[in-house]
Amino acid sequence: MEKSKLSPEKLALIVVCVVLNLGIGFIVASIRLPFYLDSIGTVVSAYLLGPVIGIIVGITTVLIGSIYTPTLWAYGGTAIVIALYVGSVRKFGYLEKWVRTIIFGILLGVISAILSAPVTAILYGGVSLAGTDVLTALFRATGKTIMESVVLGGLATDPFDKLLTSIIAMLLIMRLPQSFKRKDAK
Repeated sequence: MEKSKLSPEKLALIVVCVVLNLGIGFIVASIRLPFYLDSIGTVVSAYLLGPVIGIIVGITTVLIGSIYTPTLWAYGGTAIVIALYVGSVRKFGYLEKWVRTIIFGILLGVISAILSAPVTAILYGGVSLAGTDVLTALFRATGKTIMESVVLGGLATDPFDKLLTSIIAMLLIMRLPQSFKRKDAK
């Protein structure tokens, strides 16, 4: 792929990744599961096309997704970090080897939980409009502060979410034609 121009196939992949984020994220949020699965496309695009494209996919997702989930825009920073993280751990076998994908997926969840907690706690008073709100309420009922409750709720769910996200992304990438799999994603 040239740096100055995206092929129609790569552009189509970007659109598919945004739709993947929005579609799966919408379904999971609609049935109020205690996780998200709304960054699979960000992970796939950052892995295949580099972190800059992953950031574009992530930011496009949060902007469009804010139409039906009004709080989503505020998590743009988390989407950016997810894309940068994928770009940085790709060289260590993330999304290529099972054990490394599991380890880096769980670590991505811990990072995402810590980054997202202040947004949820400060901007939204602990309410994220997702299934994880039940855990936040549970921790609040035990006497924890809003911030503690959101962090603990995130740490209880985000590692599982990003582990599932990583496994799904790896399975999708394994099924793609070799022409989509860049060894030098930047």
